[in-house]
Amino acid sequence: MSWRGLRYKGTERLTSREWNAVVDALNDLYGFVATGTQDIYVNAVYGNTGYFNNQVYVQGKPVIKDGDPVSIYQFFDPAVSQMVYAIESSRATRDLDLISQYTRDSRDVLVKITFSPYGNVGVKIAEPLDEYGRVVVSTPRELLDEFKPVSTYGSITATDNTAGFSVTLSKGGRPNVNIYYSVGGAATIYLKGSADGVNWRTLKTYTLTTAGEGVDIIQGVAYPYVKLETPTIAIDVAFEIVASR
Repeated sequence: MSWRGLRYKGTERLTSREWNAVVDALNDLYGFVATGTQDIYVNAVYGNTGYFNNQVYVQGKPVIKDGDPVSIYQFFDPAVSQMVYAIESSRATRDLDLISQYTRDSRDVLVKITFSPYGNVGVKIAEPLDEYGRVVVSTPRELLDEFKPVSTYGSITATDNTAGFSVTLSKGGRPNVNIYYSVGGAATIYLKGSADGVNWRTLKTYTLTTAGEGVDIIQGVAYPYVKLETPTIAIDVAFEIVASR
């Protein structure tokens, strides 16, 4: 495109020299914009589509184009720090730490693992072993305590027995209950169970017409609390409760 066709043909306001100078300036401006040989500085550019033959820069840094290699060195360290923080803060990591600690504690007791140069895994049972070659493993104390019987015992004399007598046992999940009772006269005895140690349900009733004693074995008692009691007063009383698995 050229502005030469707009050469001066006559005007009342501009001389021919002035008009031709304007046209030359427009031609120079068009050459700056269209030929790509000059630098153009503007405040803002607005358009629908842009086509660039070479590199595009934003704030002095090249714009990444489709197919360009990407370098992450400038944000590698911050990214690693953030990922490490996220992993260490997660519950799964805390659980894995516990599992890892348990594994380290038990690996020298149960097995020794070896790897061959070909990637084969070998497992060797470590000591201690019994005479039959079985691994000797100690049962956790908490588990052993759950299998130990628990019991309670109490007695009262006739002189002190002014309001009846009872003994209570917190037996946990031990379902087998053995009771022993001894009374110095006619009495009614109740075996009761409770889920909370406050509200009681009568499981069995024992009626004695004379002084005597007795033993009973009850299986399948699910209540965690059991109580042996008598409302009978002014007699000697002795109670015992034993619970086991």
